[in-house]
Amino acid sequence: MAAEHNTYWKNVVTIVPIVGASIATIVYLLRLYSRRLAAVGLLLEDVLMGIGLIISYCATAFVVQTAFNGVGLSVASLPPDRRERIQFGSWMIQKFWAPSMAFVKISIVVFLKRLLGSVRVFSIVSNCLIVFIAVWAITALLVNTFQCIPVQYYYDKTLKGHCMKGQVKFFQAMGSIALVEDIIILCLPIPIVWRLQMVFRQKLAVTLVFSLGALVCIFSFMRLIEFRNFVLTDLASSSAKESIWTCLELDVAIICGSLPLLKPLVQGFLGKVKSGVSRDRSQPSTNTKLHSSRTTNDGFRQISDQHRKWAGSKNATTIATQSRHSSDVELNAITAHTSVRRDTDGPSDVSSADSVLNREWEHDTISKS
Repeated sequence: MAAEHNTYWKNVVTIVPIVGASIATIVYLLRLYSRRLAAVGLLLEDVLMGIGLIISYCATAFVVQTAFNGVGLSVASLPPDRRERIQFGSWMIQKFWAPSMAFVKISIVVFLKRLLGSVRVFSIVSNCLIVFIAVWAITALLVNTFQCIPVQYYYDKTLKGHCMKGQVKFFQAMGSIALVEDIIILCLPIPIVWRLQMVFRQKLAVTLVFSLGALVCIFSFMRLIEFRNFVLTDLASSSAKESIWTCLELDVAIICGSLPLLKPLVQGFLGKVKSGVSRDRSQPSTNTKLHSSRTTNDGFRQISDQHRKWAGSKNATTIATQSRHSSDVELNAITAHTSVRRDTDGPSDVSSADSVLNREWEHDTISKS
């Protein structure tokens, strides 16, 4: 029974993290390809996401390493060398989880700031959030590293040393803060989107794109729950599920942070599918109410807060101006000749009416002659 139990967890702890990391890698590579299709170079959020992905590989590698050293079995049934390797793997996973999550989260915040940064409140909050995430990651890394003195005592109990009290509570606190960060990132852009002058369908679509982060919150919450069963004296049998949720949280965060950037790739695919449809049916949209200060090549618009300053009269003026500019574009290189004829039954109040009529009669006389 013990051998079967070990085989089950060995397969799960090996396959799930590798599959998750592979999907995250594919999605990130598609993100880079979308940048190329849109003729956009690598932006800061792309670099940060790539760093987070590389660091997540290290966490995944150590999770798989524990799978081949008896994870799922009681620590008492393992030889000392395998017991130490599982303890060391658990210690190393902690070192890579927080930095990887920090780079991924900051990447997402930077991307949102690029879209909504012209809204002053969002810009301030996002800057504070970036600083908070960085401080959280540094704190988690340092405390995880020096939770035992000497640091090797965490995985080598043959040494003389001691660990801080409340280690599991510290892990839960760091996980709780990570979950709060995920919720803030998820909810931060929603109020701004629903204050924009867009139709309901557009608001709903943008909200659904931003709501992908809810999946990260779910995996973060599942990881936090699993810490209730986390036993530091028997990590071999108590850390399997926590390790899986840790890897999935990282992978899902990378996937959800990259999916919105696949817009150029999706549009190119749909364009090929609809290549047989006549282009005459495609009309440029001039009625959108999404006000933006800059449209980037990747298809995203930087949203401004100018809608706050608009009143009813200004709305009418703006719409009229946009309509006139649209007509100027459509009527470019077209010469229009317009004649106006006015018939009156009585005397005209216009002083130049007689001269105009005299010119018409003279023109008719010349034509007849």
